[in-house]
Amino acid sequence: MVTRTVFVGGVHGVGKTYFCKNIICRFDAAHVTASELIGRHVKHQIDKTVSNVEKNQLILAEELARYQTSCRTILLDGHFCLLNSTSNIQDVPLETFKAISLCAIVLLIDNPEAIAERLSSRDSRTHSIELISELQSREITRAELVSQSLKIPISIINAAEDIEKLIKKIDSYL
Repeated sequence: MVTRTVFVGGVHGVGKTYFCKNIICRFDAAHVTASELIGRHVKHQIDKTVSNVEKNQLILAEELARYQTSCRTILLDGHFCLLNSTSNIQDVPLETFKAISLCAIVLLIDNPEAIAERLSSRDSRTHSIELISELQSREITRAELVSQSLKIPISIINAAEDIEKLIKKIDSYL
């Protein structure tokens, strides 16, 4: 059986994990986060910055290739851009997405204020709405570029929508 990989992207706190957990209980799909796979080798900082984006992406591709599942589809939860160690936005290299052989992209977006509120509840600290907004804009731009470059479908969907609507939008990928 050939396993297909759908990349579920979006900024921290947009609801990727919540979305994926709702999908896997209805479809023959497994869920893994990019940070889980990378974390087998590298410990992430609490502030969500990444010290070596390029190296981590090589680790991601290697670990995904080793990831074992009996499911038909893997939902890989991750990002199209990250904050590097100097807190600047850095795009995940296109080569990373080529290496993980995606069949589709789902990009979750939401109101930056709602995302900041979720993150504050989760992390017990204040997050910049401006930075979240900038990160989300870059995620959208990068996701569209990856979709075009790899010639794979993309769905940009608002995470605040009803989960049933979201599932209908991506049913063909699963």
